[in-house]
Amino acid sequence: KMQYSNLTILNRAKELQLTSTIDYEYVQQKFKPLERLRQVEFTREWGLPLILAPATENLMRFSTQLKDRKNQSATYQFMTYQRSDQYKGYQNIVQHAADYKGWILNNQFAITNFTDAANKGIFVRPVFDISKQLKAMAAMRLGVRYTQEHNEVHNIKNDSVSATSFSFDTYTAYLKSDEAKKNKYGLTFTTRSDKYPTTKALVKGDRSYNFNIQTELLSSSRHQLLLNATYRKLDVYNTTLLNQKADQTLLGRAEYLINEWKGFVTGNVLYELGTGQEQKRDFVYLEVPAGQGVYTWIDYNKDGVQQLNEFEIAAFPDQATFIRIFTPTNEYVKANYTTLNYSFVFNPTAILQSAHMSRLAKFLARFNLQTSMQKSKKSVAKTDFELNPFKYDITDTALLTLTTSLSNTLSFNRFGRKWGIDFSNVQNNNKSLLTYGYESRKLSDWIIKLRGNLSNSLAFTLLSKRGLNALYTPNFANRNYELNVYHAEPQLTFIRGTTFRLQGGYGFDKKVNVPQYGGETSVSNSLNLETKYNVLQNSSVNAKFTYNAIQFHSAAGNIANTTVSYIMLDGLLPGNNFLWSADYTRRLLNNVEINFQYEGRKPGEARTIHTGRASLRALF
Repeated sequence: KMQYSNLTILNRAKELQLTSTIDYEYVQQKFKPLERLRQVEFTREWGLPLILAPATENLMRFSTQLKDRKNQSATYQFMTYQRSDQYKGYQNIVQHAADYKGWILNNQFAITNFTDAANKGIFVRPVFDISKQLKAMAAMRLGVRYTQEHNEVHNIKNDSVSATSFSFDTYTAYLKSDEAKKNKYGLTFTTRSDKYPTTKALVKGDRSYNFNIQTELLSSSRHQLLLNATYRKLDVYNTTLLNQKADQTLLGRAEYLINEWKGFVTGNVLYELGTGQEQKRDFVYLEVPAGQGVYTWIDYNKDGVQQLNEFEIAAFPDQATFIRIFTPTNEYVKANYTTLNYSFVFNPTAILQSAHMSRLAKFLARFNLQTSMQKSKKSVAKTDFELNPFKYDITDTALLTLTTSLSNTLSFNRFGRKWGIDFSNVQNNNKSLLTYGYESRKLSDWIIKLRGNLSNSLAFTLLSKRGLNALYTPNFANRNYELNVYHAEPQLTFIRGTTFRLQGGYGFDKKVNVPQYGGETSVSNSLNLETKYNVLQNSSVNAKFTYNAIQFHSAAGNIANTTVSYIMLDGLLPGNNFLWSADYTRRLLNNVEINFQYEGRKPGEARTIHTGRASLRALF
């Protein structure tokens, strides 16, 4: 690549200057760039496909620009592009930028003619933009803009139009506030028309009308609001060219941030809505080496054939021998979607810090509340827009997909060194549209956690939980369950400096499936012992042992070979279960670490299973 430039001062008082440039670029067919060699739009501007076969390329460009001290300019550029595969193209571009009594003009006109062995074509792109800042209206800017892209390629022999040909034009009018201010807002109207290739010409197929409002209120550090909303109306003129009907869509996003009362309330709220298409998904299970997957296959019907309703999330690494791969389909459902996220923290300590507080104030200062929710919903699009993110229940057939995560935690004496208590509620709902139908999951837990330090080296915790765990798959009735879960686990921890930790506890777990889905019951009593020992600063040893006695009852008899039994037993079996593990980690050098892991378990009357792993990691 070679380039020569020349700068000539025509008028020093007005800083009027003329810049002329000529450059030449040669690319051999054997050259393979490591990164993108040219801009993304290069092939489109020259009427070429996005992916090109290698060829020897010659590019020559000449440009001249006249510019003054106000950055007003006029530019002309000529460029020729030739390839060894018989492609020849010639491009002319004229650009103009001016500021005339507050009117800002930014215009461009580009035309490209090209031919190859079988085709000839033309690419035209004009852009006209004019705007003015209205000082009498708080320095708002009023402007209009017109753009067009017309790419028409004809076959030389029969004059037919190529399927890659396209054309569109847009008209835009906008009114925006002063960009230099922190509080900004603006209104924009845009209309776009598209043409599509037929046998001999490009034919108009549709026109859309778009209204956009944008707001940013950022001047306050305590309350901030960001809003962006677009309404779109589509008219279809030719249904033979477009497999689409006239439509109306709404797309919006609003975000609110708060930091009020010296940090007593901090958080944010995000709301989004829109209209689109939801693609039905299919999936397959692919077998991988043990420990590298997520799912395990349990041949419930003993036929030796893998069915979709025979895969479960693996409870242990050696069972994780399958991954699930989602594959797209050609089936779509028009959908409305809404998203609502919020996160808030209420910290009374921020405003109750005086040394002369009353007993009530000191009591209230010990509380801390954290609440958050993430809710994303897609539903079947009907005539109206979907604005309410809470409209449908998880079992409603109008609901296509749903992901909900709700977490609330009320803490007392959260930062206390001696003791503290947390009350939590966690809810997760999920619904997916798959090729065989719907699959819904529901998790809901109420949790109480009490912690206390009996001494500098002895700590006590008590965890109690009552929850719901449910799966609904109408097309696979044998997989449905709805479990009421009861759990309690006291735990005692002994710590000696930073080198030794010993932890022991007892766990009680009861799960009851509702009679509608089988009525199974499991009761688990477990003893847990875990220890960790750090050797100097470069080695550590972890060991864990668990004894779990499980009682399982089913109306069909003590059959532990179903989806619900695998979930209720946590991958174990009725009777006495033993689990143990050991982990040794050593840092060989400053950034090289070696790890050995051993796990064993004896589930019920089954054989003992041993698993060993080793890994070497480099830390950067």
